[in-house]
Amino acid sequence: MIDNRNHTIDLVKGLAIIMVVITHYEWTEAQRKIVVFPYVINMAIPIFMIITGYVYSLSFTKQRIKHLEDAFPCHLIIRRITRYTLPVVIVIVWELCDPHFSVGSGLLKRLRWAIDGTYGSGNYYYPVMMQLVFVFPLIFFLIEKNKEKGLLICFIANVVYELLAWAYVMNSSCYRLLSFRYVFLIAVGVYAFKGFKFSLWISLLMTSIGAFFITIVIYFKYEPRIINKDWASTNFLSSMLIIPLMVFILQNAKFRFKPLEIIGQCSYHIFLVQMMYYLGYSSLLKSKISSWQVHLIIGSVICLGIGIAFYYAEKPLQNQIQCFIKKLSEKKNAST
Repeated sequence: MIDNRNHTIDLVKGLAIIMVVITHYEWTEAQRKIVVFPYVINMAIPIFMIITGYVYSLSFTKQRIKHLEDAFPCHLIIRRITRYTLPVVIVIVWELCDPHFSVGSGLLKRLRWAIDGTYGSGNYYYPVMMQLVFVFPLIFFLIEKNKEKGLLICFIANVVYELLAWAYVMNSSCYRLLSFRYVFLIAVGVYAFKGFKFSLWISLLMTSIGAFFITIVIYFKYEPRIINKDWASTNFLSSMLIIPLMVFILQNAKFRFKPLEIIGQCSYHIFLVQMMYYLGYSSLLKSKISSWQVHLIIGSVICLGIGIAFYYAEKPLQNQIQCFIKKLSEKKNAST
């Protein structure tokens, strides 16, 4: 049986989700200035966004989507929305039933809470992914049509978004929920999939810009006047630090390490579990453990273990729903 799975992507996702679990621990401000945090661990979500652009491009190619008007078939949109939403629905039910969580009272408040991806560390990820279902095709065909120049256009689009967010006095609560701040990173994933490469001097320039921007924000307390300051350490400029490396890895690397690959395959479910853990259970565990090192390790193991179990428990139901949607689409196409 031919194995067409990209094991390198799973492995990198595995590393990135471990970084997410680590970064959401209650570190002090001084600890977060330790070099490994701003230059490595904070790059977890940018890594996921670049991989998303790459994997979505692969999906478009497999489905032979060659024109923008073909990129929005109802069945494809429903399947992607279902893939992200079903695990979140399970989380919603859990949090509504568990007294460790406070979700507010009233139908409208709870509706907003659900649409926002519930509460917790990184809850913005779900609404961002929902938006990308509709935004991604625009990015993909922009690069498809304009080749390397498409990436520059997406960079400019990201700059314009930051400018508009500043001009409209958009607060961080709204800013964090919108996918437009990741347009450039998603485009990088498409760029890598298309086989485009950065020259050595462009790679060095981008890495230097990212490192410089992170340094002045973290260590010199520089506050950007236009770019959102609350997300300055992980925005499109800071992320340039890892962009050339990610493009190289996606195009050239062939890594295998089964444990990390499994973690990578389960990364979305682990992400949801760590949201619940840090919001409702971390403080309970902390009250019983005096060592922060032990607390971090046990908490990480809990998030990874339950997240993996969550993935494999939800997978059969997800597969059934996906097959049902596919059969409905095939039946509709046959009738027309």
